Amino acid sequence: MIRKIFLSLVLLLALIVGKAQVNIPHFIFGGMQHLSEGKYPEAIRDLNIVIQASPDMFEPYFYRGIAKFSLGDNKGAEMDFNRCLELHPLYADALHYRAIVRDRLQDNAKAMQDYRAALRLEPLNADIYVNRGITFLQHRKYLQAVSDLDSALLLDKNHSLAYLARGMANHALKRNSAALSDLNKAIHLNIFYTEGYVKRGTIKYDSTDYEGALEDFNTAIKLDSKNPMVYFSRALTYLKLERKQEALFDFDKVLELDPLNSLTLYNRALMRTQEGQFKEALADYNKVVQLNPDNVLVAFNRAVLRHEMKDYKGAIADYSRAIELFPDFARAYLNRSDAWHRLGNEKNAFVDNEKGKSIMKNISQNADSTFSKYADSSFLSRVVEFEADFRNTSAVDGHIQYQPVYVDLERNFYITYLYNDSVYIEQKRNSPWQKWINDFNQKNGYKLNFGLSNNSNLIPVDQVGRYIGSMDSTLRISENDPVGYFFVGVLNGMVRNYNSAIEAYNQAISLNRDFAFAYLNRANTRLQQLEESSDGDDFLNSVTIGGSKTSHDITPSDEVDYSPILKDYDKVIDLKPDLAIAWFNRGNVKARMGAYNDAVQDYDKALELEERLGEAHFNRALLLIYLKRNEEACKDLSRAGELGIRNSYNLIKRYCEEE
Repeated sequence: MIRKIFLSLVLLLALIVGKAQVNIPHFIFGGMQHLSEGKYPEAIRDLNIVIQASPDMFEPYFYRGIAKFSLGDNKGAEMDFNRCLELHPLYADALHYRAIVRDRLQDNAKAMQDYRAALRLEPLNADIYVNRGITFLQHRKYLQAVSDLDSALLLDKNHSLAYLARGMANHALKRNSAALSDLNKAIHLNIFYTEGYVKRGTIKYDSTDYEGALEDFNTAIKLDSKNPMVYFSRALTYLKLERKQEALFDFDKVLELDPLNSLTLYNRALMRTQEGQFKEALADYNKVVQLNPDNVLVAFNRAVLRHEMKDYKGAIADYSRAIELFPDFARAYLNRSDAWHRLGNEKNAFVDNEKGKSIMKNISQNADSTFSKYADSSFLSRVVEFEADFRNTSAVDGHIQYQPVYVDLERNFYITYLYNDSVYIEQKRNSPWQKWINDFNQKNGYKLNFGLSNNSNLIPVDQVGRYIGSMDSTLRISENDPVGYFFVGVLNGMVRNYNSAIEAYNQAISLNRDFAFAYLNRANTRLQQLEESSDGDDFLNSVTIGGSKTSHDITPSDEVDYSPILKDYDKVIDLKPDLAIAWFNRGNVKARMGAYNDAVQDYDKALELEERLGEAHFNRALLLIYLKRNEEACKDLSRAGELGIRNSYNLIKRYCEEE
């Protein structure tokens, strides 16, 4: 597939040379180069430029769709493939990839339609058969999977992925000999095929060939030392071989690569409990509870640990949570009974004991395996193996959606000084460059270049001293110049001298009551001063989202007085109602106050004025997730990622993947 894409690029470039003022071949080639190197956000950036300059070309939508798909933005990818097919309905590659994306979006019927349409156009394309076979495999239609993979291998007998996928299908059909033969062939065709060793190791593990599995996992790690799933698999293998310390080391390595991997935290907690490392085990369980608050086994096993540590009240709380999640949890009732007994509450102990025994009696008369498992202490303390959907969370090669990030609102925009040519060029490349700031630069009389930023743009203190000294001399001659005082305010803000900055903005406003930019920067300076005065916490009252799909941490505060800041933003909006960043900034303050619906309305207005303001899409998405409006949020996240907000892909991974 990638080879075909590069071949089509040559023809594409020949067709578009000289088209529009933008150097389209340059950006197409740049996008393709980034795509081939796994630099997906950079590819999207370059392809955005092509699409904006030439929106009727179908290829850029296709390539951008691949980049979004690679970042986990399946909905955004589908939209790009849709647009590509509107422009070129017979483009088989777009049908092929849209089929894969639609399957991931749980729209299997449409996925199969796309696969069939792609095969009608390209009946000899082995890749389409392979991917449809993988789709069948994921839906446990193993015989159909084998049939498609057989067809692929008739067309291309050296297709290593086809052998790998057929090996997994044969394994699922209990044809282990055939499965190993297929995996051996896949590895023979590509001895550097990490996934081949991983899958073969998994088959050997399931066949109790633990030494053989260990050998394959070791080879996979030599080839890819940043893949946490392989370390996890090897840890389980070490446990089967009773090499516990090595297993613990591998669990530690998984968490070094993927700190939010709850499955590994859970298994390490179980191991640490068995080794008597109760304090460390409790720390692991606490993290897992934050990530998966509705997991019954986590609640129960933390309760058992607290019970062992003689924290009976904590144990009772966790047993109660386990019972809330699974009301017929016999073992939880019996254990809670003992905890009540140790606290001297015999009445509650008796009630729980009777309830637990009643459930156990029913279980003995009932063949339901679910109930019997939750009465079996060996099941409850067993290390979880391959049942969980353990995803490859490598952040290598552009897969930034897997990187653990601190999620907070994108910060407010303010006007800053572009003090040298390199800063000026960087600003124009990476920040919204709007006509009004350009007009202000041309009219300010000082030949100063101001720009727009929402990142810290600090300037060396000695440089600021020279600028301020120069402006002081100027202001002594022209003391009624508001722009001069504004510049002094900007400079002081850039070295975090907030009081002097506010004083300078006050002076500028006193000389020009309609100086919108002075109100804007004064509001931002007051906000920054407020945040940094709270024990050095730059994220005071921030809106953050936790690691699970049910755990959110939003911390508004009634103790902070935002009214002077809001008053300044209101004034900016009154003076310049078409200034998108003013609405965006005010929305951020409202979000920090806990007025989430009002904040969303401000983001709506900002985006009505400037649809390409990616920060507004991102911040609105955060609040929509908190307000449980995930479908709307995911559209915003897709657009924010397209516009360069990288954290969007991490949230898409967590909140927008279909269950």
